[in-house]
Amino acid sequence: MSVNFLHPSSTGRGTDQAEPSSSQEAPQPEHSPSIDWNSARRAGRACCCTAKPVVIAIMPSAPNRPHPTDLLLCGHHYRLSRKGLAAAGATVLDFSGAPVADEDWPAALANA
Repeated sequence: MSVNFLHPSSTGRGTDQAEPSSSQEAPQPEHSPSIDWNSARRAGRACCCTAKPVVIAIMPSAPNRPHPTDLLLCGHHYRLSRKGLAAAGATVLDFSGAPVADEDWPAALANA
């Protein structure tokens, strides 16, 4: 079952309006190969709320989570979570794949 709650006809899946093949999509940043960048860039909402995502936080593996986890965060929730993300050792990237540091906020994301 798809986790996309929109009907396939509204997203173009399974029709002639489907997204272009991966050979035609934007280049992938090399330093974070686990992220599906094309899907992340098309995401209509963040993991935390219905707002548009502006950063991707990569949470490192932990004893109860043996693999890294990607979170799409809106600007508001990223701003509120910066200290917690840093304490957890998360890597925060903008949608071009560049790392975002506290001193970069919000200027680096103004174009997001």
